[in-house]
Amino acid sequence: MIQRIQSLFLLLVALLGILFSFTPILEIIDYENFFTMNAYYILIAEENTKEIAFKNMGIGVLSGIVTLLATYIIFLYKNRGLQLKLSKLILLLLALELAAIFFYSDAAKSILTTNEETILINYKIGIIIPILSLLFTYLAIHFIKKDDELVRSADRLR
Repeated sequence: MIQRIQSLFLLLVALLGILFSFTPILEIIDYENFFTMNAYYILIAEENTKEIAFKNMGIGVLSGIVTLLATYIIFLYKNRGLQLKLSKLILLLLALELAAIFFYSDAAKSILTTNEETILINYKIGIIIPILSLLFTYLAIHFIKKDDELVRSADRLR
């Protein structure tokens, strides 16, 4: 099960999903305030406290679904057709996750401040994680197809 290359790529997707929950995605800097966005909240970063300014649970939920689905797909090694379909579903969910990140950052930018021209948005390392997950899922799909073709060719020889 883990010895197959697609299982390793899916394991990387699951591990990146767990890591995504703990890393900052972006920072919104205004002249007066400093906000940090992670997978679940946008926090106001003050000297001693971090206060929740805006909830963006959709990103965290999508990341959790992708993580659980990638973990589940690893154990479907005998059913390559279902493994392929669910991997394509992960691609769709990751694309939705990236769209949700940009949607929530725009919504937070307009809600948190009055003058949008004075805002700076700095993307952090967390924005790369869904992109890497997309890449690893695509590679897993490629190797699932290759494995399926190999099995079908071996069945023809029998």
